[in-house]
Amino acid sequence: MFVALSDASARCGTKAANLARLLRAGFAVPDGFVITDPCARGWERELAPALRALGRGPFAVRSSALGEDGSAASFAGQLHTTLNAASPTEVAEAVRRVSGSAGSGQAAAYAARTGHLASEPSVIVQVMVAAEAAGVVFTRHPVTGVDEVVIEATAGLGDRLVAGVVTPQRWILDGETSSGPHGGGALTARQAHDLAQVARRIEDLFGCPQDIEWAVAEGRVWVLQARPITAAPRAAARTAAPAGQLLVAGTAASPGTASGPARVITGPDHFDRFTPGGVLVCRTTSPVWTPLLAHAAAVVTETGGMLAHAAIVAREFAIPAVLAAEGAMTVLTHGQPVTVDGTHGTVTAADEWTDR
Repeated sequence: MFVALSDASARCGTKAANLARLLRAGFAVPDGFVITDPCARGWERELAPALRALGRGPFAVRSSALGEDGSAASFAGQLHTTLNAASPTEVAEAVRRVSGSAGSGQAAAYAARTGHLASEPSVIVQVMVAAEAAGVVFTRHPVTGVDEVVIEATAGLGDRLVAGVVTPQRWILDGETSSGPHGGGALTARQAHDLAQVARRIEDLFGCPQDIEWAVAEGRVWVLQARPITAAPRAAARTAAPAGQLLVAGTAASPGTASGPARVITGPDHFDRFTPGGVLVCRTTSPVWTPLLAHAAAVVTETGGMLAHAAIVAREFAIPAVLAAEGAMTVLTHGQPVTVDGTHGTVTAADEWTDR
């Protein structure tokens, strides 16, 4: 029932198996173990000794379902994660939450849209990394498919970046050239280049473009997750930008163009204001928003980057997305006809649209 992370196989879920492969290849992955049958509850007596063997904690508790983080679907945060669980009691509660999350409403909406149903997950428990900076690195541009390394970084833990509540600092590296923040960034230029080299080695290990979560602590790059980039750029990425009055602009996060009435949603209490075929406009999204994204023509958020929940889900659902569009919830009005260009990162006024 307890398997050392380094020994994890495919029966432990794709995420755990990928981490085990990284460990065996010599990459720095936080130590941990996998609970392969969390529904059996026999693991509870063994949990405290297993945690003591890892150290004082705190711990990260994460899902590892069959197919999750595979080449067909990422499940994009639909399954629960707990960070900084400090005691055996907190870890046990987190394990139960992760185990039950495959039956959530957002997981069902994701499955209905993609056709990929989350199995009952195994649960990974790992030592937390005291991150000075964290984020994601793509070994191919996730929107254009260009052969370049794209790094998104934020200070501290990366969960705020994944949640889309912060707009990350971005580095783009193509061979020996790079563009990115100069001074005051979460990463130095040297760290960005080192991280790109680690990412390329991981791509070589798995044999396909990778989406990698990482953290830097005390000068060391830790690999937290590696999975194939699940949504290839679409033909729409090569089309010209649409004409129309520019309303807001931001990060091109999922390619393509779509028009519809803007649906400005301030939070879950106003989900009933959204109608299928509308353009979802909000501050950011989380897995709770997946049922709306499943029926949206496009999505526009005020914060976030290419790793954020809204961006990943939009790419897997094949709908355009523009993130970090500052002031979008103020500039765009509810019911206003708009065109979202997720290839060029713009939102423009559209021709008259029949409001629904």
